[in-house]
Amino acid sequence: MSGLLHRLSRAGRRAREIVGSRMAGGPPCGACGFPGRPLERAVLWPELVSQWQLGPDWHRWMDQREGSRCARCGASLRSGQLAAALVGEMNRLAGSAARHLREACGDARVQGLAIAEINSAGNLHKHLARCRGLRYSEYGSQDPAVPSEDLTRLSYADASFDLATTSDTMEHVPDVDTALREVRRILKPGGAYVFSIPVVWDRATRQRAVLRDGRVEHLLPPSHHGAPGDGRHDMLVFHEFGADVVDRCRAAGFELELLRSDDNPALVTFIARRPR
Repeated sequence: MSGLLHRLSRAGRRAREIVGSRMAGGPPCGACGFPGRPLERAVLWPELVSQWQLGPDWHRWMDQREGSRCARCGASLRSGQLAAALVGEMNRLAGSAARHLREACGDARVQGLAIAEINSAGNLHKHLARCRGLRYSEYGSQDPAVPSEDLTRLSYADASFDLATTSDTMEHVPDVDTALREVRRILKPGGAYVFSIPVVWDRATRQRAVLRDGRVEHLLPPSHHGAPGDGRHDMLVFHEFGADVVDRCRAAGFELELLRSDDNPALVTFIARRPR
């Protein structure tokens, strides 16, 4: 009985959150289309803020980027913006007119696109999984149904995808420039790599670690994303990106567009297109 009461209480609280969010109003979620004010919670922990040397403004902006979420589907502001950028590219490539990712991935024209989701895009994966042209991978996967792909050595053939996407993954890759060139290689001419990374725009990129002869050498104290105390090797941060990451994308051969928030400089999605 107590379990049932707990579930009913949670369901009631969730329903109140959704109704309250809808009544408060806000821009539609890029993932599911729900128009409501995002729910907010703090997610950055003190050690991470200290490691990244974030001032009060950047601390607040990064917290909003990660902690504010859609009341209906739970997508963070970062994921919602990534979804909106993906929808824009899907519409461009497939000739569709979707308003959000859930709608786009139900369109037969979009479902025919060849899409590489390299590591799960969180809340967006359930929508992308509806696309019959999706190739989904996870770095270091032990699941026979989910292949492992290394961004610096992708197994895919040249010019085989219309779209590629990663969600806050590139900062964990030791060799960013090689990874960018690899993603460009697998895109068809006119295809796009749509991705998010955390960027502190008022400074240059800092390299926290390097990989030498297969071993990690730390240049700064180890920093991991995910959750406080999560020391998984795939969560190790190699790069804290700064404004110069734009030049690195262009040097890899991409034509670059940035989807930005008007009021949060930490909320940016990269749309990197392979020229035709």
